[in-house]
Amino acid sequence: MIITTSKKPSQRTRSFARELERTLNIPYVQRGKLSLKEIFEIDKHVLLIGEFKGNPGTLVVYDVENERRLSSFVSVKLQREICGEKIYNDDGIRIKISKELKDNEDFQKYYEIYDEFLFHHLNVDENSDIILKLEKDPKYLFAMQFYKGRVKIGPLIRIKSIKLFDSLL
Repeated sequence: MIITTSKKPSQRTRSFARELERTLNIPYVQRGKLSLKEIFEIDKHVLLIGEFKGNPGTLVVYDVENERRLSSFVSVKLQREICGEKIYNDDGIRIKISKELKDNEDFQKYYEIYDEFLFHHLNVDENSDIILKLEKDPKYLFAMQFYKGRVKIGPLIRIKSIKLFDSLL
């Protein structure tokens, strides 16, 4: 899996992409003038960060092999806004689900979709110091918050909506 952005991303969107690169330990590919077709030749699983009014606003996960995509509208908070420093992860991540979400049937559907499209392609390591915790958020479907131990390190990704498509474009 690789991370990229829409063409001509804002500084905030580039910062968010770099933060995901560091915390998820997934390569970030600068888009430049590359078309999606050229990006798909680099890797068959692509996380594309789109913008809304200069801010990261969408996460689109492309599954090129199966010609499907997962699109989510999101709201983000950057690492510098949460902990004020850059966090580097050389290993995998642990995925945890909060108690409030474990028994929520709607959330289980969302989790299964995200697991298939995104989590399945991460280096999941139950011994990792970096934790991706899926948490309840009253205004959103759910939130993804990164922790190092018990300390929030960011970024924080709040999922507003999820939509599946049976085509790449």
